[in-house]
Amino acid sequence: MKTNNLNGRRHFLTTTIKSAIVLGAGGTMAGSLLNPIAAIAQKADAPLQTRIAILGTASLQTSKLALTKASNAEVKLFAKFEAAEQETMGTILKDMGTPVPAPSEEGKAILSKLQSLSGGAFDRAFMQAQVDTHKKLKDAVSALRDASADKHVKHVTALALATIQEHTERGQTLLGKLG
Repeated sequence: MKTNNLNGRRHFLTTTIKSAIVLGAGGTMAGSLLNPIAAIAQKADAPLQTRIAILGTASLQTSKLALTKASNAEVKLFAKFEAAEQETMGTILKDMGTPVPAPSEEGKAILSKLQSLSGGAFDRAFMQAQVDTHKKLKDAVSALRDASADKHVKHVTALALATIQEHTERGQTLLGKLG
């Protein structure tokens, strides 16, 4: 039942944000929330936003790999949700004209390590990487929230932090189950 509620919430948020962008909802609430993020994300010297995008890219790539390599059904489900959310964020960034950066050397190293693993070892390493990445995302998004005086940025980052916290906790729980 809880999974259905989470699926419904994710679907609602994804559909709402995509629809707002596609319809050019600059004057709507969604448009007013996204416009400050678009302006910030387009700055070439925005290290916090770049860091967030780089971490998201790494999370997407490792999640896509987990969709094919994970042996545990819960790990595959986690990867499915994470990949869908990161693909949505990538689409939003592209729609706003923001380039999505390549993964960092750290992200490439994690992906390479995961490609060499299988079975339970893969599942544990993937979930550990997700927990670690979400902790870094929390720090970067918190720093963005704290650095911004824009109330819209603060609202969007507050929503993002709630999701990041949920993913971190779910990842830690699942990692504990994997042993």
